[in-house]
Parts: sequence; C-alpha cells; structure tokens
Amino acid sequence: MQEWAFGDAKAAIEPWSPERGLFFKGGEIVGVMQAMIRHLPLIGGGLVWINRGPLWRKTPSEPSERLVELLQLLRERWVSGGYYLCIAPPIEDAFTAQGFTPTGNPGWASARVDLSQSLETLRARLEQKWRNALNKAERGELKIVGDADAFPTFLDGYIRFLTERNFQTSVTPDFIRHLQNALSAENRLTAHIACTNNALAGGALIIRYGNTAEYLAGFATEAGHGLNVGQILLWHALLAAKDSGVRWFDVGGMDKKRTPQGIYHFKAGLGGAPYRLAGEIEACPTDLRARLVRWRVRNARERTRP
Repeated sequence: MQEWAFGDAKAAIEPWSPERGLFFKGGEIVGVMQAMIRHLPLIGGGLVWINRGPLWRKTPSEPSERLVELLQLLRERWVSGGYYLCIAPPIEDAFTAQGFTPTGNPGWASARVDLSQSLETLRARLEQKWRNALNKAERGELKIVGDADAFPTFLDGYIRFLTERNFQTSVTPDFIRHLQNALSAENRLTAHIACTNNALAGGALIIRYGNTAEYLAGFATEAGHGLNVGQILLWHALLAAKDSGVRWFDVGGMDKKRTPQGIYHFKAGLGGAPYRLAGEIEACPTDLRARLVRWRVRNARERTRP
C-alpha cells in the first residue's frame, strides 16, 4: 500500500527499507510513490517492491499516459542500479509498459461498497442469508463500541484469537501495533468491538485512506459466532464509515482463488462490487544479482501459493 505509515510499520518488523518519492512536471507535483526495498549486503542491488503504486493525478486527457511516464522513471532509477523491480499498478485494466513484463501473478482482488447510497439501499443489497444473520444479531444481546479507544481491547482479543486458532496472517499484532503508532492522530485505526455478558465476542479493525475505509483485520470468539458477531461488526463499521463522509467501504481482500471459502462468502454477503487490479509487472537487469533475486522471489511465492 502507498500509505507511508504502512511502510514504516513493515520496516519496523521486517528487513524492508521504505523509500518515498515525488514526481514533478513543470514545477508541479504530478505523482507520488512509496517503494519497499530489500538491499543485498556487500554486493549491492536487491528487490524493489511497489504495491498499488505509483499514484498520480488523473485527468481526462492523460488517464494512463502519466502512469507510463512514471514507470519509466522508476525503471531508470532502480533497474540501472542492479535492482529487480516489481510493481502492482493501482489500476483495474490489464496494463504493461515498455521495459516491463507480466510476472503472471494476478492483481489485488476485493470488493467495495458505494457509501453514497441510502441506508435503505445499502441494507437491501445485502445477501439474503447475510441480512438474516444481521437481523438476528441486532435482536440479540451484543453491545457494540467503535472508536480509537477500543484499539487496545481489540488487539488483546486478536492476539488470543490468533494464538488459540494457530492462525497465520501477514496482518500480525506487531504490524498492527506499529501501524497504529505510525499513523497520524486523525488517521488512526478504528476498532469496533462487540461484547456479550461483559465478555469480548469479536472485533473488527478499519483503516482509512483518502475517500476509502477498508477492513483490515477481525476476529470472533465461539460465543460471538453463535450470535453472528461478524455481520453486526462489519455492518457497524460500514455505517461508521458512511457517517464519517468517505465514499467507499472496501472489504479488504476477496479473491476466489486465494481467500478461504468461508471468509470469501462472508465478505461477499456485504453486497459490494468486486474488482481486481492489474497484474504485477517486473523489470529485471541482466546481471546475475538481480536474476538471483527474481528467482528467490518466485520460489518463495510458489511455496506459499494456495
């Protein structure tokens, strides 16, 4: 992601170095990017990873031409220095540029809800079984709290959930903690927690950027599952996002091939419009250093492919 706090959080827990840059044309800023870099010690070079970037100011007269220009500048900067450059462009159409080739990895897939719709329309667009589960949860005994002050309670419950289920995720408690500390006060993560009989039943964590609020992490206890805590928490988070004035609510990843089936159907029940960003592209120098880095990246991905 291109949120700079995201880069700081990743660098705090993994051997990444964030590098940020501005693109100028005619004295005006026309683009921005955050790259995550892993340097090869002693011999130089390494991996440069740009996820959902670079970002640029779109105009009707230059929808993707500007992106081509920015990609060429990025290629000149790093590939000429012996770095393997991998980019996941932030557009939905299939895309490549001169000097780049597709990696074969599909782009990020998710779904988003248009919050400019009325509350009645949003509720009507929920999948029928999902809406029934929400109705049941709303008639139950769950108490919902959603604000930045609920973050410590969410994190404690999330840690217990991951430990008890032995659940593996890239959104680790350490990453969440560092991300929260790196975000500005007005952009802090918002936690929504649900309790029953004074016991924590579940939680959902939301990150906000630009005109979008996105589901980042969540959990539910056994008692919470029986009370449909997931539905009421996600709905509560969506309503809070709508009240805050953002345009979109993103479910935070929804891929038929990569998302576990139960989680996929749960997120799909919110009625969002599915989307997929363009597949990854790469540029690699011909020297042995970069080719070795590319091989290691591909090999690591093959081992984790579902």
